[in-house]
Amino acid sequence: MGDAGIFHGEHLLILSFATWPDAWLDNIRRRFPRLEITSLQIDTSQPVEENVPKDLLERATIIGLSTQRHLPLPESVPNIKLVHIFSAGADGLINEPYITDTNLPLTTSSGSHGPPISEYVLLNWLVNSKHYNSLYEGQKRHEWISKEYAAVKQSDHAVGRIASSLGAKVYAYTASAKPTPESRRDKGYIVPGTGDPDGSLPVAWRHGTTKAELRQFLRDTKPDHVVISLPLTAATHHLFDSEEFEVWSDALSPLSTSSPSEGAEGDDKFPPRKGFLTNISRGKIVNTEALITALNTHQIRGAALDVTDPEPLPADHPLWDADNVQISPHISWSGQEIFVRALDVLLLNLERLEKGEELVNQFQRRRGY
Repeated sequence: MGDAGIFHGEHLLILSFATWPDAWLDNIRRRFPRLEITSLQIDTSQPVEENVPKDLLERATIIGLSTQRHLPLPESVPNIKLVHIFSAGADGLINEPYITDTNLPLTTSSGSHGPPISEYVLLNWLVNSKHYNSLYEGQKRHEWISKEYAAVKQSDHAVGRIASSLGAKVYAYTASAKPTPESRRDKGYIVPGTGDPDGSLPVAWRHGTTKAELRQFLRDTKPDHVVISLPLTAATHHLFDSEEFEVWSDALSPLSTSSPSEGAEGDDKFPPRKGFLTNISRGKIVNTEALITALNTHQIRGAALDVTDPEPLPADHPLWDADNVQISPHISWSGQEIFVRALDVLLLNLERLEKGEELVNQFQRRRGY
């Protein structure tokens, strides 16, 4: 394996916005010693053909590409067997001729970003729970925040359950039904030793493709936290809108607990539960105007947004100043290890390509992701 087969005398072309350390490719070289590998730094904002010598594209049989803008034109890569992108989503590429005019495979690096995104989600939950932003601003003003203030602000019992390992109940909401253990298995790439490949963490699985079904899910489960990790498609555009925020807010009010440690309804020190929204996928899944209203009217407690609509967010946009919002510039996926893990996904698909097996993370043209 690796010494012959389809990779004998063939060419892997790595195209990225930065120069990659040569050692990052060592695992692929060891596995396929007769595969020619070229790594090239390019301007990913420009068409591939304007960045890459024609002969390299013509010789390429596999391309690894760091982009959300341009795929090679089919006529530029006559020998191509696979294009793999180092991002999790492909929504910015759906109108590229490689997608619209061919049936050639495109795979993504979805799953390799799981660990840093999980860290981002938990970081923002804790920042909100402990009101760290206020404490940090107080530190810069040399202001000692009073114990009374801290006690009231941190009494919001709705944020104590931040992860399954800390006692949280995890609910799954998917587009299609997953009634069996096998159907709940994640068949995409997962960084070994992380994640939930068997789908065993959720205490309940719900599904639906309509906004009415989503609203019913919010009513039934009353989630303290909603984490959006969906692909952007026509079906998910503005999936979260004014009605969804209203239903979610109503579901959590009044208090649904009578625990003395969590306060009693009507106690000014213990306001009604409110939900916290985290979006790490695509900004257009949430209606920005509805989100601003939900934040400023306290329908929800707050939001952590790694993605926005529009993106980048203009300096004068009102979302910056919405109440209790935490905004970051689409970096929840980032980490020193991320591209090495993305190459692990590519290596797995090279092995599957060699064996004639189904590829992981293959873009489905019919679904749009």
